[in-house]
Amino acid sequence: MAALNGKWKLSSGEKLQEYLDALGLQDEVKAKALKVLTPDNDITQEIKVSGNDVTIITTTPMGTTETKAAAGEESSQSAIDGSPLKVIYKLDGDKLIEEQKGSFESVNVRAIEGGQLIMKLTAGNGVTCTRKYDKI
Repeated sequence: MAALNGKWKLSSGEKLQEYLDALGLQDEVKAKALKVLTPDNDITQEIKVSGNDVTIITTTPMGTTETKAAAGEESSQSAIDGSPLKVIYKLDGDKLIEEQKGSFESVNVRAIEGGQLIMKLTAGNGVTCTRKYDKI
């Protein structure tokens, strides 16, 4: 799990629009997300996993959010459209799994592959968006 710890910058992504469509977000929210959640916008995630404690600081042009949670315990967060989400983080070997439930469902898996942080976001209907981050 220590391999996930650090600060990561988004370098590429695939199928973001299909994923956002699958979540059923409003067109205005999708348009904004497609404009700002690109590698051109210096998007970073700083991940700290220590024991069962998970902290993720995400910085985008829309602002910075900090999430702190204990693995296996439900926490409350806000979705990209501001709607409430219930989130559970799970530690599975070298993977950090984030299960989101609320106005939509998504399972987000973070793992290290080839020195990159690979984040796979899968909507409830099976559509997956892959985002790759380089360590900075």
